[in-house]
Amino acid sequence: MINNLEVEYKILVNKDSFEKLSALYKDKMFVKQTNYYYDTETLNLRNQKCALRIREKNNTFLITLKTPASKGHHEYECYVKENSPEVFKTSEIKDILYQLIKDQPLIELGKCVTYRAVVELDKAELCFDINEYNGITDYEIEYEQTCDHDGITVFNQILSQVNLKYEKNCASKIKRTLKSK
Repeated sequence: MINNLEVEYKILVNKDSFEKLSALYKDKMFVKQTNYYYDTETLNLRNQKCALRIREKNNTFLITLKTPASKGHHEYECYVKENSPEVFKTSEIKDILYQLIKDQPLIELGKCVTYRAVVELDKAELCFDINEYNGITDYEIEYEQTCDHDGITVFNQILSQVNLKYEKNCASKIKRTLKSK
């Protein structure tokens, strides 16, 4: 199992700003990934500020469980064979899930298809995401730190190239997907 501390900044932008900033980074390719979001019927994970998904990308399936941390989120990840609630019973994450929800069954609540291009920077990944969920398309730029530094300042330098400034203006993809239902 992989265990990371995730520190990221993201901003929703209009299509024009997205395309202008994206065009400044030539060597990138958009790859399709589909996130399937899970929780209990009574949203016990969400009520504990946690999120659970299975991401399908290039015919592989990755479970990610996000739990709150003092800065960012803890991410617990492992690969599984398929997108199915059954994989949570056998995966490496099952013990952590048990601590959060006991034996409550998990159900698929929604999905989001993302076309993502990743640009590797010195201390972060810059992600350009085109997200589609429940008939909605949005454009998101994400700055995910790979080591500790003043990420907001660097992200603002990047955004300033197209006259944007970071402001926390968007919920997570799972929240946007579920709210749009």
